[in-house]
Amino acid sequence: MQKLKIIFVIIFTLFITTSCSLVDKIKEKMSKKDGDTKEQTVDGNEKEKTVSGDSGEDLNFYNKYIDVANKIEETGDGLNKLYIEDIPAPKSIRKGMILVSIAFDFKVSDFERVLKDQKRSFLDGGELSKLTASKDMKSDIEGAFKNLLDVMDGYYGAAQKTSDYFKDKDYESDPSKAPGLDDEMKSQYTKFKDAFDKFNGLLKKYKPKRKNRDPESISDPDKKSVAILMDAYENTLDGAEGFYDKLKNMDKSSDPSSLQAELSAFQSGFETDKNKVESAPFTDKTKYLKYSFEDYFTKTVTDFTKATQKFIDGGNKKESEFNRGYDNVVTYYNYMINAYNTNIGTINTMNQYSF
Repeated sequence: MQKLKIIFVIIFTLFITTSCSLVDKIKEKMSKKDGDTKEQTVDGNEKEKTVSGDSGEDLNFYNKYIDVANKIEETGDGLNKLYIEDIPAPKSIRKGMILVSIAFDFKVSDFERVLKDQKRSFLDGGELSKLTASKDMKSDIEGAFKNLLDVMDGYYGAAQKTSDYFKDKDYESDPSKAPGLDDEMKSQYTKFKDAFDKFNGLLKKYKPKRKNRDPESISDPDKKSVAILMDAYENTLDGAEGFYDKLKNMDKSSDPSSLQAELSAFQSGFETDKNKVESAPFTDKTKYLKYSFEDYFTKTVTDFTKATQKFIDGGNKKESEFNRGYDNVVTYYNYMINAYNTNIGTINTMNQYSF
């Protein structure tokens, strides 16, 4: 009888202990769901506030659409530049003239590919269709993007007609069609720029605020290293975006040397951040993030700055030379943005499963 009482007491104690633990876990889960932010304890003393899951989704949404915007702008503006460069003014087109429009034809095909890729991604169950973000951000940006895709359809249609007209040498038998095609190309490009500027403006409006970090207050070596690394990525992106905005306002009459001060400041800032990353206390657990920064991202930054310096050193150029140099800078800028998005995605995955 005495043994039965002892067993009963042990069972009852275990039941109470288990119940309390279960209640605590339920409360913990409920508090995480209900709160807009959560706190992460560092070494049991300091607490670092981390943003909510929604903010992380907003940042991912923004980064993906920035990548899309850069590709569309590069291709759409490049198409217009090649049209101006390769296709003669309508009044100069006459029967029997020899006209080579291969570069323009290739650019039309490139624009078609970009348009198809984005429509499939957004409208046919691709990556863009699966992105989530805060309600207003998602609604406004996706609405402007859908409108942009519709406008791109019209721009592509005009470009394809123009390409076929010159590729098939229809101008030799009927040069009178050239003015109408020229008007349509100019009109559709203007519509494209207006739709793109609206879309891009909304992206800037909803750009997520940067997280304030204090790496020196973090004692865990991996968390400290990742904080330093994130600051380096975000500082570089902010600097590049500011520089790129000034570049986009230039034309063949602009003096490229006016960009030198901004480029030098960008290079200096990146070098400072790169040194911090290289001296950060990464362990074997996170060193692969450092190596990706050094071997992949840094190379794209170097290529971007080299292309820009070459563009600046060339001075004032003919329109065709200016366009080639400008397009080269834009291409390397987009490579850098792609590397940024890839590496930030890797860090976010690591944070989700390792920290």
